[in-house]
Amino acid sequence: MDFLKGLIFAILWASATVATKIGLHSVEPFLLTAIRFAVVSILLLLYVHGYKGRQYAFPRTKDFRGLVLLGVLNITVYMTGYIIAIKHVSAGLISLVSATNPLILILLSAAVSGRKLKWYEYTGMVISLSGLCLAAVPNLSDPHATFTGIAALVAGIVALSAGSVYYSRCGLTLPKIVVNTWQITIGGLLFIPIVLLDPTPHYLIPDTRFFLTLGWLVLPVSIVASGLWLFLVHKDAVRAGMWLFLTPALGYFLAVLILHEKLTWFGICGAVLVVTGLMIARKRKQLA
Repeated sequence: MDFLKGLIFAILWASATVATKIGLHSVEPFLLTAIRFAVVSILLLLYVHGYKGRQYAFPRTKDFRGLVLLGVLNITVYMTGYIIAIKHVSAGLISLVSATNPLILILLSAAVSGRKLKWYEYTGMVISLSGLCLAAVPNLSDPHATFTGIAALVAGIVALSAGSVYYSRCGLTLPKIVVNTWQITIGGLLFIPIVLLDPTPHYLIPDTRFFLTLGWLVLPVSIVASGLWLFLVHKDAVRAGMWLFLTPALGYFLAVLILHEKLTWFGICGAVLVVTGLMIARKRKQLA
């Protein structure tokens, strides 16, 4: 049963980029993201402080400093970089670049704690970076757009990793679901000015594709997958981390199957190298 839950989590998590790409035909991606987080935050607030109001206390005033920073890093900045990438880079490559989150997290954690990186962490990073460069080759027909998208996505991932490091050290004692609810709510609110400042013309066609895309991103991705992740981490954090290794490869192949992105040897070999590098870099935690 745990295997099935892990597999479902990996597939749902990997499907987010593909779903967003599909939604581009009906809604501008910045606008889609703002609507997505508005719906998710309302549902979570109703559940946490309404239905489960007696179980989960409202955050204290001093908690909001940390919650605001988490919302900015994990939602506002990260999603801004992600959406810029959505506009310029293939879904398959986005999935592979997003897999660098654990590697950047290792670098930031080491920098903050003053810990020296191990040889296998360096090796894993080099292998994964080589895989990303290889997978990017088919996208170089427009190198400027590809570079812009990848640079924005990497900046977003750095913000996401910084948020993870901050959360581990900020001393917030709130339950994880309360933290998640408020970082999404605050980050989503702060994302609205980004939408308004975006010079791209906004459009929304309320057709079946739009509602299916929004529904998929809200329920299976934001709620079901997040719930499965919390379950897996609570039961065995090391095994839960292993499922993240599958998501870049799954995301790449979902893009091929659903979006009909071209399957190339560059992409296949790049995906293998990225996953291999991740597993090597995380060797210490797997053996712990």
